[in-house]
Amino acid sequence: MVTLPKYVSLTSGHAEGMDDLTAFDNALKAAGIADLNLIKVSSIVPQGSRLVPLREFPVGSLVPTVYAQAYSNKPGETVAAAVGMGLSPDGRGVIMEGHGVGTKEEMEALVRRRVEAAFRERGLELHEYYVVSAEHTVEKHGCAVAAAVLWGDELEEMPEQWETEAWTPDVRFSVRIRQPVFSMRSPYQHINIVDTFQFGRMLWLEGTVQTTEADHWVYHEMLVHVPMFLHPEPKRVLIVGGGDGGALSTVLEHPVDRVVMVEIDRAVVQAAREYLPEIHRGAFDDPRVELVYEDAFTYLREGHGPFDVMLMDTTDPVGPAMRLFTQEFYRLVTDNLAPVGLVAAQSGSPWIQPEVVTRNWKAMRPHFDHLALYLASIPTYPGGLWSFTLGARGMDPAQVDPAALEARFQALGRPTYYYTPAVHRAAFILPPFVQRLLSA
Repeated sequence: MVTLPKYVSLTSGHAEGMDDLTAFDNALKAAGIADLNLIKVSSIVPQGSRLVPLREFPVGSLVPTVYAQAYSNKPGETVAAAVGMGLSPDGRGVIMEGHGVGTKEEMEALVRRRVEAAFRERGLELHEYYVVSAEHTVEKHGCAVAAAVLWGDELEEMPEQWETEAWTPDVRFSVRIRQPVFSMRSPYQHINIVDTFQFGRMLWLEGTVQTTEADHWVYHEMLVHVPMFLHPEPKRVLIVGGGDGGALSTVLEHPVDRVVMVEIDRAVVQAAREYLPEIHRGAFDDPRVELVYEDAFTYLREGHGPFDVMLMDTTDPVGPAMRLFTQEFYRLVTDNLAPVGLVAAQSGSPWIQPEVVTRNWKAMRPHFDHLALYLASIPTYPGGLWSFTLGARGMDPAQVDPAALEARFQALGRPTYYYTPAVHRAAFILPPFVQRLLSA
C-alpha cells in the first residue's frame, strides 16, 4: 500500500444494478476503479501533491481513496456524488466529499463549501481547486460515485511485469504484462490469464501459453478449417480439450448438427467464458454444443461416436496429457470415428519440440488409412512454427480438388485471418527437416 501519496487522480461514474451493492460496483467500473481495493482515508493530502490523470493500476492494488457514493432504489429519484480537492500555494491539500439526493451541481457546491471551511480552520489560502462529480436518475437501483485516488512514486517505480515460458532449458519466451486478469489453481493445473501489451489477453496453463487474443485465429482456423473443408459432410464433431472455446467457435461457423467438447478441467471453461469473450464468441451457449467435463480416455472408452471430424485441441504432452499422444489413445479415437472421418491433432513445434512431432506421428500412424502433417506460423507458440497431424479414414485428404475446396470456402462466406484454400494446400508442403522427423 502507498504510505506517502504524491499524486491525486479524480474520477467519477454512475450506473444501475440489481441491488445497492451491484449498483455501487457498476458505478466503480464506470469510474475505472472497480478492480482496485479502495482503502477509505481522511481528507489530508501531503504537501507537494499534484493532480494527475487516473493511471492504470495492477488489479487488486490497495489504493488510499477519498470517495463518495449516493444510492437510491426509488425510481425517478436523482442522486449525486462529488469530491473536491483544494491546494494551498505551498502545495498542502484537503479533499472533501459530498453525496445525497440532488443534482451534481448541488453536490459540487456542497463540497466547495466544505473545502473552503477546512482551509479556513487551518489558516490556509485556497490557491487551486478541482472537483469531480456524477449524477444518476434511478430506474430501479442506482448509484453515483466520485473518488480521489491517492498514489505515490513507488507505483511509478514498480518494476515491469513479465510472464515467461521456458521453451527449453536454454530458450525462453517473455511478454510484458499490462495487468493480471485472473489466476487460480484448479484440481488439475494452474490457470492464469493476463493482459499483455503485444498480444492482448493470454491464457496460460501450468506456465505455458495456450492462446492469445492477437493470434489465436491462426491455430483455431488451421486446426478446424483444414479437416472441416476436406470432409464431404461434417455434421458430428468432437473436440478433445479446447477449454478456451476458440476451436468450438470456429467449428460452429460450419453447418454442423452436433459438437461435443470433452474438457477435463471445468475451471478453464469458466475462466475463458468470463475473461476471453473475444476468443469463444459465445460458443459455449450454442444449442448445438454439448460440454462434457470428463477425462477424454474415459469418454472415448464408453463409445459415444461415430463422429465425422475429431479435433485434438490438447495441451503439450506433459504429465497426464502424455496419454493423449499414445497409440492406445488413438485406438480409442478411431473406435469413435465414422467410416469416412478425419482427425486433426496439434502436434508440437518442429523447432523446439521435434520429439513431440515424431511421437504423435508414430502414435497415429497405425490407426489411419492416410496420415499427413501440415504447418502454420503462430508467433506465441514455441519456435513460431507449429505442426498439425491429420489422420483420415475412408478418404485421402491429399486428393483434394482445388476448385471444390475454393467453392466450399466461398459458399461458407465466413471471413478468415489466416486460412484460405491456397494456404490450406501450401501448409502440407514440408521442408526436408520436418519430413525427416516423420521417418525418425
